[in-house]
Formats: sequence, structure tokens, C-alpha cells
Amino acid sequence: MPETSLAPKNVSSLDYLHSQLSGKSSMPGSGSLIPARTPLRAALVLAAFFAALTFLIHFASSIWGVHLGYGFFRDELYFLDCGRHLDWGYVDQPPLVALQARIAEALFGISLTGIRTFSFLAGGVMVGLTGVLTWQLGGRRSAQILAMTAILAAPVFLGTDSYLSMNSFEPCFWMGSLLVVLRIAEGSASPRAWLLFGLLAGLGIENKHATVFFLIALIAGLLLSPQRRILKSRWCAAGVAVLLLIALPNLLWQWDHQFATWVFLSGVAHSDKNIKLPPLTFLIQQMKILLISTAPLWIGGLVWLALGRSTRAWRFVAFTYLIFLSMMMAMHAKDYYVAPIYPVLFAAGAVGLGKMTRGAWPSVTYAIVLALTFVFATGPVVLSILPPDRYNAYTAILFNPKNSQSEKFTSPLPQILSDRFGWQQMVQGFAARYNALPPEIRAHTGIICSNYGEASAVDILGRAYGLPTAISGHQNYFYWGWNNYTGESMLTLGQSASDYTGNYEEVIDLGPFDEPWTMDFEHLHYFWLRHRKRPYSQDWPLLKHWY
Repeated sequence: MPETSLAPKNVSSLDYLHSQLSGKSSMPGSGSLIPARTPLRAALVLAAFFAALTFLIHFASSIWGVHLGYGFFRDELYFLDCGRHLDWGYVDQPPLVALQARIAEALFGISLTGIRTFSFLAGGVMVGLTGVLTWQLGGRRSAQILAMTAILAAPVFLGTDSYLSMNSFEPCFWMGSLLVVLRIAEGSASPRAWLLFGLLAGLGIENKHATVFFLIALIAGLLLSPQRRILKSRWCAAGVAVLLLIALPNLLWQWDHQFATWVFLSGVAHSDKNIKLPPLTFLIQQMKILLISTAPLWIGGLVWLALGRSTRAWRFVAFTYLIFLSMMMAMHAKDYYVAPIYPVLFAAGAVGLGKMTRGAWPSVTYAIVLALTFVFATGPVVLSILPPDRYNAYTAILFNPKNSQSEKFTSPLPQILSDRFGWQQMVQGFAARYNALPPEIRAHTGIICSNYGEASAVDILGRAYGLPTAISGHQNYFYWGWNNYTGESMLTLGQSASDYTGNYEEVIDLGPFDEPWTMDFEHLHYFWLRHRKRPYSQDWPLLKHWY
């Protein structure tokens, strides 16, 4: 297949070169696609400044949160334990977040702020990428400032970038690959850039499987637009090959484990765990998680990309968003699953506003309003900077952040904050009871937990107290097995002694675990389980719990 020419048809090479050096497009039929674009170096400096600012905000809030008593988030402990069991896949995620956790622990130890460093960096990269996307769409400095401030103030990004998470890197891979396609579509990048697209998209899949749906929407968006022509290139095929090569190890892991992730997701979809939102409510939630005051920006960006005469080369982005949004609503996905695609809409909205107003002051004024909203609203609501006993009183003045929960679990604080309390105290409770056992019994005593939060807390934090390895049938702990425990003597946390009397000859209540700020379902009792009636090796398949 012949390689696509860099210069568009009917435009001389000299004219095309001049258009690229001057920052103006001479693409036929596109109008002035990139008029008077800010110099790239200046745009990158501004993007780097906002990226560094984002990193410092997260770093400082994490340190302050530790001072206030906020600890590890539930998933962070699980990812750290996955990092100690490196593999090409896990029941509920691809391998990249576990590798991220392993590297962070190797560099910083079990340091709360240290293991979040890569997520802080990812948050900075995402904000910086938003600035670069704004430049790519023809925005000046004022448009860049507005778009990056809006992203920084958006609660969904502020939250997911504040702890070790696969969600923090997701928009980086999506927007990085989309930036490549934007430049190929406009003709400012060689078709060889498809190789970079394949690298970023492949890493995106190894980071989170939702990337597959984004890529499907992107291909569909391109096919619905005149830019489908860029798919007719051997370099596009090469980029797809790179993507598949990077994603292949996880695919082979899935095959070897009977597509465990699909089984897990199917089980969740047919359960009552998540709140299933109707389409209109789902759309309203999009505005809430992105901040209501930013809605005119990203909605305006969508309209500008879809209808603007000067944006025909990028119209596929609007199609991509609408298709992806429809897919997520049809699958009853969590509202924040759509979030990684919004940076490009924020960028487009900022550029469209700049073109409509033909002046810097409206964009700068809007950015100042959003910055103040961040300081007095979204920052205190999302980041761990308010003492928990004052949090609800402060947020009641603004809104109830718990109304935006995507799962049916309840908690005294929003889940993203409540799930950072109680783990150290829980482990200390296990240690006190474990060490109180006679030495000859303690040597044969294990710990079994009902969920990965409790099990990973024991494994990650319990080493300092000499606790044995925890076992569980929940998520990937099922694959890690029963650690050769027979069930002769086990400690656990549970709701009622009656839950265990069918499998153990003796169940002894060792007192409550009752930390005030933890999730409501974690107010439990410690139990000592004696003389399991059947060994774990026999019953282990029955303990599988993917939920």
C-alpha cells in the first residue's frame, strides 16, 4: 500500500512547508485550521508549568493528609500486593498498575506519599497534555490556561490522580494516542507516527481494559468522517501491529485463565454492586464529576468540533466521544469511565471560546473563576486536606459529594476518603489477638479475609507486626491460593459467628473492630476459628468470590 504523502493534495510542497512554519494550515476545504498558533516552545513551557503545579498540589495534599490521619486507600494496598505477585494479568486489571506499585515500593518503600508519586506525575502529564491539545487545536496561551485550569479543577481527575491507581494513567495514554491521530489527520505528522500511536494505545490496554472501548469508538469516529483516509496506510497497519504485540501478553494470560476478567466483569454487571444510571442521570453525573461550572466549556468544545467549519479535519473526535458515551451508557458503566476522553473537549472548548470572543480576557476570567472554585470547593472536597470531623460540615455548605457515588456501599465520608481509614488499626487488632495465642497454636494459625482490602492490609502492613500471610477467595487472592493452611486455627473479621459455624467446630468472638471513619461494612468482629471441618484444599473453589 503506498505511503500517504505528508503534503495534502493540490497544495505545493513549498506552500505546505510555509504553512507549517508559519503555523497556518493550507489544507483545502478546511479554512484557516490553525490560525496564528502560539509558538510551540511557549506552549510547551506553559504546559510544563501547569504539569509541575499539578504534581506539587497532589504531593503537598498527600503529606498533609498523612498528618491528618488519612492512610492508604483500599485499592493501593491491593495493587502493592499484586506488585509482589507480578504477572501478565489479574482478575480485575491488566499488569501495568501492579508494575507501577512494584517500582514505587522498590524506590520509596511502604511510604504513603512515595507510592503515589507516579500517579501524581501522571496527573501532571494529563494536565500538560491538555495544554498541548489546546495548542494543537489552534489555541493561544489564554485558551491553554483556561483548559488546563478546568482539568485541574475537575473533581474526577483530582480524585483519581491523588492515589496509586490505573485511572491516573488512563487519560495520558488516551490523549497521547489521540494527539498523534489529530496530527496525522491534519497532515502535520508523518504517517510513521502511527507507530507511536500503537505504542501508547497498547500500553493503555495493558493499563486498563476500558481502552479497548475507546479505541473502538475512535476507529468508528474516523470511519464516519472524511479522515477515514488516514486509515489506508501501511503505517496504520504497522501501528495496529505494535498495539497488538504490546497487548498480547495480557491476552495470553486471559486465555490461560479462561478469560477471568470477562467472567469477573460479567458477574459484576449481573449483580447489584454498582448503581445503574439511566441515560439522562448518567449525563447529569458527567457534569457533576467534571464540575458543573465547566459544563459550558466541554459541551461547547463538543459542539465546535462537531459543527465548526474550521474543524472538519478533527470532526472524528466529536463522533468518537458520542459513540464512546453511548457505549458506556448502554453497558451501565460507572460514570467516571468516560472521564479520560474529556481533556480534548476541554481543549476544544477553550479554543472555541477564544475564537468566538476574539480576546484573552473572557478566557482568563473564566480560568480565574475555576481556579477559585478549585481552592474553595473541589480541592477541599476531593483532596485529603480537611480533618474528617470537619469535612461533612464544610461540604454541606457546597453539596453532598456522597451523592456522586457509583457503588451502593455507604460510608461516613465519600468512599475515596473513608477507604483511607482503619487499615492500620485493623492490622493492629489482628496482631494483638495473634500474639495473645499460645506459641504452639500461633505457629499453626493463619488469617483469612473476606475481601482484598483486608487481606492486602494484613500482607502489606502486617509484616511489621509479624503477622502471617492472609488468604482470601476475593479477586486475585483466589489464584494465590490457601498458603497451605488447613483451617485448624484461623483469625478473621466477620459479621456474625453464625456465618462460620457450618465450617468450623469452634467459633470464638474476640471483640469488635469499630473505627469511626471507615466504610460502614467494615464495622466487624474478630473471630478465632478452630478445627475446620474440611481442609481449604478441598473447599477452595467454593471460596472463590469475584465481586
